[in-house]
Amino acid sequence: MLSVFAPSDFSLKKVASPDLAALPENAVWIDLVKPTSEEDKAVERLAGIAVPTREDMQEIEISSRLYIENGARYMTATLMCHPTPICRRRQRSLSS
Repeated sequence: MLSVFAPSDFSLKKVASPDLAALPENAVWIDLVKPTSEEDKAVERLAGIAVPTREDMQEIEISSRLYIENGARYMTATLMCHPTPICRRRQRSLSS
């Protein structure tokens, strides 16, 4: 999933539906969560950067997850998220 964010007053606002043909001129944050290969290639082409693969990201030491390469700033993060309803049901059945 590709999400693009642009400044809005004192925060960032998610662009309604990002266009894979062009990034908004004021885009400051591109978020890729399980991107399709089409989204990956579009970001690489539009932003002029190489998007790290999952394997590349897993090899990055915790202390090196913020870095600058060829003028682009990268942040690789492991984040917790809310489990899907299916996961919650399975979790409840396992704890019963």
